[in-house]
Amino acid sequence: MRGQAFFLRWRRRLAVGLLAFAASGVAGADEDLFFSNLPVVASVSRLQQPLAEAPGAVTVIDRDLIRAAGARNIADVLRLVPGFSVTPPNQEAAVVAYHGLSNEEYTPRVQVLVDGRSLYSPLFKSGVNWNLVPVAPEDIERIEVMRGSNAVSYGSNAFLGVINIITQHASTASGFTLAASRGNQSIADQTVRWGGQVAGAHLRMTYRQQGDDGLRNMFDGNLGWFDPHDSRHNRLFDLRADVPLGDRDELQLSLSHAYDVSQFGRPLSTSDPFRDLSQSSTNLSAEWRRTLSPDEDFRLRFSHVEDWMSGRFIGRVSFTKPDDSSAAFNAVSPNDGRSVSNEIEWQHSFSPWRSTRLAWGANVSHVDLVSQQQFNSAAWQSRSVGRLFANLEWRPAAAWLLNFGAGLERDSLSGTHFDPRVGVSYHLLPGHTLRLIASRAHRTPSLFEARGDTQVGPVGGGGPLDRSYLAAPGLKAERLDTVEAGYLGEFKALRASLDVRAFNERIPNRITIVPYPLPAGAPDDRDSLGDRLVLTTALYPFGRADAALNLEKVSIRGYESQWRWQPFDATRILYGHAYTSIYADLTDVWAIADGNKGGGINIDKISTQTRDSAPRHATSVMLIQSLPYGFETSVMYYKSAFMRWRRNSFTAPYERVDWRLAKSFRLGPTRGEIAYTAQSANHPQDGRRETRVVNEMHWLSLRLDF
Repeated sequence: MRGQAFFLRWRRRLAVGLLAFAASGVAGADEDLFFSNLPVVASVSRLQQPLAEAPGAVTVIDRDLIRAAGARNIADVLRLVPGFSVTPPNQEAAVVAYHGLSNEEYTPRVQVLVDGRSLYSPLFKSGVNWNLVPVAPEDIERIEVMRGSNAVSYGSNAFLGVINIITQHASTASGFTLAASRGNQSIADQTVRWGGQVAGAHLRMTYRQQGDDGLRNMFDGNLGWFDPHDSRHNRLFDLRADVPLGDRDELQLSLSHAYDVSQFGRPLSTSDPFRDLSQSSTNLSAEWRRTLSPDEDFRLRFSHVEDWMSGRFIGRVSFTKPDDSSAAFNAVSPNDGRSVSNEIEWQHSFSPWRSTRLAWGANVSHVDLVSQQQFNSAAWQSRSVGRLFANLEWRPAAAWLLNFGAGLERDSLSGTHFDPRVGVSYHLLPGHTLRLIASRAHRTPSLFEARGDTQVGPVGGGGPLDRSYLAAPGLKAERLDTVEAGYLGEFKALRASLDVRAFNERIPNRITIVPYPLPAGAPDDRDSLGDRLVLTTALYPFGRADAALNLEKVSIRGYESQWRWQPFDATRILYGHAYTSIYADLTDVWAIADGNKGGGINIDKISTQTRDSAPRHATSVMLIQSLPYGFETSVMYYKSAFMRWRRNSFTAPYERVDWRLAKSFRLGPTRGEIAYTAQSANHPQDGRRETRVVNEMHWLSLRLDF
C-alpha cells in the first residue's frame, strides 16, 4: 500500500508538471529529438524492413532510452520490453527470460547477438552469462528485440526470441570520453573511451570497470537475516575498427575481453564457504561487407570466442546413506571450465525478381568444451553445427506483403531439424497493418544436458559418492509451434504508435531437469532407503540424480501491447503491458524418481514452477521529460505479478520505481553531463527469490566528452 500511495502521488505531480511545461512553451524543442517514423529493423528476416513489414513484433530500444534509463547493465534495460522478466543484478548472472521457462541457471531460449555474433556459450550450458556481455551501454546504437520465435534466421537458441545489440559505428566516436559513478552499496564505475582515425580506419576503444556489493539482505533458516558475501567486480575492454576498402567494401574488426570476479558463500558455513568465482570471455571477430547496389550485398563473418571459469573450493558434504548411517567428508567442487567456439557465416541479400527480396546464407560452427565440474572428466567435449537459412519477401499487391522463411540445421549432437515460417501482412490504411504469422522452431540440448555427469566425493578419493546430475540417453531437441496475430498502428497526428501481439506457443516436448533413477554403473550413496522406495513401491536401488528429459507439454498464450507517445516536443512516453498464461503438464510422471518421503510433492513442483515462471500480468512505463536549462528527468515504473524463478522459491508481486535527473553542460569545447539515478526508490522487493531482498540503490554520475 505504501508503494501504491507513492506512485499515485508521483502520478498527480507528473500530470501537473507536464501541463505546466506545455503551457510555458517548453514545446519549442526539436521535434525530431524524440519522435520519428517507425524504425527500420533487420533482426527478423535479415532484410532491412520497416516495422510494419517485418514478420514479427519488434521492440526497439534506442540510445536515448538506454541513456535515460540510467541502467548500469544491459539486462536491466530489457525490463522495458513487454513479456520479458529480469532478475536484479548481483553476483549471479542475471536471468533474462521471455515467457518464463526460467528454471535454468543461464536462460537458453532467447538468442542474444552483438553485431551479429551470438553470445551463447557452451561453457555456460548453451546460455548467456550476462555478467560477461562484451559491450558497454555507452557504445550501443540500439537494441532490437524480436518478441517471438526466430530459429528460421538465427538457429536453435532463437527459440522464443532474439535480442540484437547493435553497437555504434566507430566513426561516430571522436575524441575522449571519461565517465565515473559513485553510490551506495560501494558502487564504483569508471569508463574511458577514445575514438578517432588511424591510417584511414575508424577506431573506437572502450575500457570499463564496475564494482558493487550486490544485494545486502539474505535469509537462511540457520542464520536468519544476514549480510551475504555478495560483491562483484568486472572489467571490459572493447575495440572496434571500421575500415573502408573502397567504394563498395568495408571491413569491421572487433576485439573484446570481459572479466568478472564475484563473491559467493555464507558466514560460518562449511558446506558453502566464502570464495571467489572468476570468469572471462574473449572474442575476436571480423566481418567483410560488399555492396553491389542498394538492393544487393554480400557479408562474410568469422568469430573466435574463448570462455573461461574458475572457482574451485572445498566444502563439507554430509548426508544419510541407505543403511541409515551418516556420511560426512570434505569434497572438492571444481567449478571450472573452458570453451572455444569458432563460427563462419556467409549471407547474400538481393532482389531475384520484381516485388521480391531474398536474404539467404549458411553458417558453420564448432565448439570444444572441457569442464571437470560438468562432465567429471578432463576430456574435451565437441560439437559441430551447420545451418542453411533463407528469407523471401514478396509483395503481390500494394496492400499485401508475404514473408517466407526456412532454416535447415544439422547438429552433430541431436540430428537435423527444419524450421519454417510464413508471415502475411495486410495494410488496412496508411500506417495501420495487420499481420498473421505461423512458425516452427527447435532448441537443441546443451552439451551438459546431453552428456553431463556432476558428482563429488571425499578429497583423495574412495568413500561415498554424491552424484547430482547424470545425462539420460535419448534426449531430443525441443519443438515449438507458434501462431501469432498482430496489429501495428502509427498515429502521426498524435505522434504515437501502438503495437499489439497475440500469441499461442506450444511445446510438446520441453526439456526439463528432474530426478531420475541411476543405473548400476553410476550409483549414488546419498539417498536414504525411504527415498529409494517411491510411490509405485518400486525400488531405485542405485539411487537417483537429476537428468534432462523431454517430459513436459507446455502451452503459452497471451497478448502484449506497447504504446509510444510524444504528447509534447519535450516529452516521450513508453508504455508496455503483457498478459502471459502458461499451461504445463508432465507427459510421463512415472519416469521421475520422486521419493516416498516427498509424497508426490516434488512432482507437483515441476509443472507448478513452469506455470508460474512468468507473471500473469506485467507492466512497464517510462517517461522522459526535457526541462529548461539543460535538465532532463526520466521515471520508470514496473509492476509485476507473482512468479517463480526456481522450483523452491517465488517472487512476490511488486511495484518498482526508478528515476534519473540529469544536467548537461558545456565548458569551452568540453561537453558534459552530471546525473543522479535511483533504483527501487519506492520500497524493497524480492530478488531472484523471496529470501534475497533488493534495497534502494542510488548513485551520482559524471561524464565528460572532449
